[in-house]
Amino acid sequence: MIALEEIESGAQCTHKNTRFRYTVVEVDFDTEEILLEAETEGHEPLTVPASMFQSEFVLGDRYSGPRRGRSRGRSRRSNTGPTTAAPTGPKSKGKIKKMVRDRGFGFIRGEDGKEVFFHRSGMNGSEYDSMNEGDTVEYVIQEGPRGARAEHVRTIAAEPAA
Repeated sequence: MIALEEIESGAQCTHKNTRFRYTVVEVDFDTEEILLEAETEGHEPLTVPASMFQSEFVLGDRYSGPRRGRSRGRSRRSNTGPTTAAPTGPKSKGKIKKMVRDRGFGFIRGEDGKEVFFHRSGMNGSEYDSMNEGDTVEYVIQEGPRGARAEHVRTIAAEPAA
């Protein structure tokens, strides 16, 4: 795993799964977030938590490790958009603890007291824009390479206090 101190502005890095190449623009040690500039034309700058960077990126301008879920040879993709498997598992309820609107993510504190990360990509974008801290939400927890993540997050009416 990459030590946070090893990550410097100007460093080249590659995402292990997509093999997209990025340049580190800024490392914010206070928030432990890293701003990346994509080398692929048309891609927006990307801000990632340091923990995600450490597990999903490699420093250097080339990465020759395995690609997950892809066969050898050229990939044939349709223009119908990404297809993702629907999350499975029990629905959980909680309240939005924090929204980071400019970066498109937030955190939910579940009824069990555990906090879970969510990203606007895991929901309808217009629903994300209408959510606020303190809103009661329903979601499905999915385990990923970075840990738990809330998917299919949607606002629900708050239940009256007993």
